Amino acid sequence: MKISVASNALREIQKECHGGKGQILFREVFNRKDFESNLQHLHETIIYPNSTIGYHLHKGNEEIYYIIEGEGVITVNGEEKKVSRGDAIITHSGSKHGLKNNSDNSMKILVFQCNYREKNDKI
Repeated sequence: MKISVASNALREIQKECHGGKGQILFREVFNRKDFESNLQHLHETIIYPNSTIGYHLHKGNEEIYYIIEGEGVITVNGEEKKVSRGDAIITHSGSKHGLKNNSDNSMKILVFQCNYREKNDKI
């Protein structure tokens, strides 16, 4: 059994994440060493008011953002949508995405990333 104890977790303030603006607080829940699958990481991320995760490309992996609290605007491959608590967004390999917290409150998300696998790969 593997348990990530919040008080022991790596925490880091990142400024201008992926070329975005403002800052985010990143907490590593699990990393690649913790998994026996293609999962690379699970992070809990707080995006401070009027901050962003910059628009960036994913190549060779897929990523899911799950909104725990707050609201913002996600851009995937140039298409913008409002997102809020309970929404989940997947970004496939070869796609670009970014997330804006354009509110006065912090936004909390879970970030799951997995190495890309071909559709014909056996599981």
